[in-house]
Order: sequence, then C-alpha cells, then structure tokens
Amino acid sequence: MGIISTITQIERKFAWSFLGFILAAIFGGIALYTEFFRDVSPSIRYQIISNTRILDVKEDIGGLSIIYNNEDIRQARKTLSVLAIKVSNEGRSAILKNYYDSASPLGFLINSGQIIKGEVISATTPYLRENAKIVLIDNKTVEFSQVIVEPRESFAMKFLILNPENTPLLVTPKGKVAGVKQIALVDQLMDEKEASFLYKVVSGSIWIQISRVPIYFFGFILSLIIIVAPFALISSMLDERRKKKIVKQFKTHTSSKYDETNKALYDYYINNNLRTLLRLRKILVNDDRFSRAMITYKRLSADSGEIAKPQFNGISSGPSHYRDRNDYSFYIFKSLIDLGLISQDGDGYQKNDQKMLAMNEFIEFVLIKEA
Repeated sequence: MGIISTITQIERKFAWSFLGFILAAIFGGIALYTEFFRDVSPSIRYQIISNTRILDVKEDIGGLSIIYNNEDIRQARKTLSVLAIKVSNEGRSAILKNYYDSASPLGFLINSGQIIKGEVISATTPYLRENAKIVLIDNKTVEFSQVIVEPRESFAMKFLILNPENTPLLVTPKGKVAGVKQIALVDQLMDEKEASFLYKVVSGSIWIQISRVPIYFFGFILSLIIIVAPFALISSMLDERRKKKIVKQFKTHTSSKYDETNKALYDYYINNNLRTLLRLRKILVNDDRFSRAMITYKRLSADSGEIAKPQFNGISSGPSHYRDRNDYSFYIFKSLIDLGLISQDGDGYQKNDQKMLAMNEFIEFVLIKEA
C-alpha cells in the first residue's frame, strides 16, 4: 500500500486530518523543545589548538647544553612547549561582565612546570582583540579579563611553558560564570574524532542549518508515517475483520430473505462503516434531502461530462472523505445508485423498496452489534 493511500486510510478511520496532526505534532514539538528543553544559557569551551614541544632532543649529544635562566634544562630533563588555547562561547546567550564571579575568576591551571609567558594571538571581533587580556597569577595559573563574549565569539592565546619532559602537560579549567554549569575542555584533534552526536547535528554555519531544515522536516514526516502507518494498518485490518464477523453473524443467525440482495451492501459496509450506511438511509427517508441530493448529482454529472466518478471495489467510496457539501451529496447519491437502492426512471430516480427493507434489516442488526 502506497504512502498516499495509507494516509487516506488513516484519515478515513479517524475524525481528524492527518496533515493537521502532522503539523500539530511538528509545531507542538518545536514549542515544547523551545519552552522546556532548549538550553539558552551561555556555554564556555576551552579548545586546545596545539600542545607542541619546541625543544625535544632525544639523543645524548656530548657537550650540548641548553641554558634558560641560568639552568641547563636539558640536563634537568625539562622541555619547552607551546600551548595554544581558544576560549569560545558556544551557548545561545552572551556572557556579560556581571556574569563573572570575582571570587573565582575565569582561567586555567597547568599540572606541572611553569608558564614563562603568554599572549592573546587572535579574536573574532575587534572588541575582543582589544579587551581580552591574560594575567599570570603564578607559574601555573592563568586568569582572563572579564570581557563580554557573544554567542559563537572567541579569542585565542599562546603560552610558552617549561615543563618536565616525561610529564604530559595537562590543563584544568577554573572559574565561575553565571549560567555555565561546567566549562568544557576539548582537544582539537580529539574533538574532530570524538565529537558527540548532538554537536555534530547542531554544528555548522547558518546556511548549513537552513539546508538541514527540509531534510529534517521530511525526515520527521517520514518517521511519523513509519511509526503511525503500522498502527493504522493493524487498526484497519482489525476493523475489517470485525465487520466481516458481523456480516457473517448476520447471515448465519438470521433467516433473512435478503442475503442475495445485500451482497453489495455488505461490501459497502466493510469498505466504509456504519455511519455511512446511516447517512444513506437518512437521504432515502427524507424526500426533501433526496431531491436536493439528486439535483446536485445531476448538475455535477452534467458539468463533468460523465455520470461515473472513481469507484472503490465496484462501489463508490462514499462520503467519508469529501471536500464540500456538493461533493458530499454527489457521493451519497452515487452510492445509492451503486448499491441498487435507487435506479434512474426517466429524468428522475426511483427508490427500490425491497432493497431499502434489506438495508434497514442489516443496519438494525449492526447497530446492536456495534453498540
């Protein structure tokens, strides 16, 4: 069964528009996400751009000495490293000056060695280039100036560090900023290899995000159909099985003389529902409604140049899915013709009393069973 026919079946089974349900689910989900789940707080991330040894002599070379501050650092088993770190706001709101806790300034610590010097090397805005500063508190502690950092803005720093050559250089974030639960620390290479699924989904420029919208939209609809369609099909199968059982009970437990007459009616009931049968009967017993439906049917048939409309298993699909009142009247009247409840008689239509009696008997039985 195709997607379109599946959607049609779903709409026929339930008293709501499937498209309306999809739109409600989409916008309802967006509203729930925006209201309850979407994090609008700032988010600080330290990204280690590089951590490179600029002095790494692995072979013993006689007479070679490297002196720094009157110390032979080669003999002391030390090395010089360049550490580059980018500080960025990955959240959806700005970090303002009053967000910083003066008792716990933003910065970082190193685990060993000493920081010789540091400087800001780049920034995403002129404001950050001028105002982002670093302060060396001691040989292992760095603090940053309290600057305003808008979403997706950043500044980068470079440090020269003298540290033991056999000890990995580790960085530990410090400080407190209002709204930031934890300062993220990532290594650039590890970040590229082990980025979280969520970050991969939401990362990228505005144009990348815009291009994702139709993909996510149609993907959501397809996923919704995949989820809903099996339940709709199972419901349809169970409903059809139930109606076939009622028809079998009617044929078995009654001595109706109209069974042969009712064959088309049984199929119509199985393909539609009891409600459509009641609509047919309402038109038949009300002469005024019958006349109006006949006039509409004749006019629409003349306008279309044909007397027949699309059929469903040889029987009109009925008024379960109509666009307006005229279509409703047309399909109702067409169903009466297809079921043999009325037949053309000159310029008008004549009711078939025997088939009307057969229909009434069947409807009364179904009403009891479906009660």
